[in-house]
Order: sequence, then structure tokens, then C-alpha cells
Amino acid sequence: MDREKLRTIVERIPKGKWISYADLCLAAGGFADEARSVNQRLMQLEPKNAHRVLRADGRIGPTALGDPIKVRKLLEKDGLVFDERGRVSQDARLRPGAESET
Repeated sequence: MDREKLRTIVERIPKGKWISYADLCLAAGGFADEARSVNQRLMQLEPKNAHRVLRADGRIGPTALGDPIKVRKLLEKDGLVFDERGRVSQDARLRPGAESET
């Protein structure tokens, strides 16, 4: 997975949208099974909008950017709404290739 491509994709995620870790891996030229390492890479690269990378089901990962509570607050500030199970809408999810349209 290309680190600079990963950074570029994350920085282009528009407000009110999100992408899954696995979809981000695919869009950055990697493989879905690399998703487990994405949170660490995001913490190292510190791209803007990193809080917009979530689990495939729309939940915030338990170690998201080292502060999942802060991630949730940022997502709520972006206008995303969480359901009773702690998930944001799949309608706001970007898929591989979609980020190039923004």
C-alpha cells in the first residue's frame, strides 16, 4: 500500500463521508487484509480527515487514532449521526474509486 496515496485519499474524504479501513487499503493500492495496520499508519502520517476512516460496519474502532472518543466528536461535528449500535450510515460510505470523484 502506497503511503502517499493513502494520505492523499484520506485528505480528500469530504465532510459528512467516511471510508472503511479495507476500502482505503484497496484504494491505496494494497489489499483488504492490510486493514489491521491502517490505524497505526494513520497515527504516524497524521493526515487531516483521518477520523473519517472507520470499520466496515460504520463503527469507530476501539483504538481509532488512539482516542475513539475524540474521533466520534469529530465525526459528529462533520454531521454524521450514530445509531443506537454506534454506527454511522452506510449511505455516507465512500467505496474504492469514489474518492477520486470528490
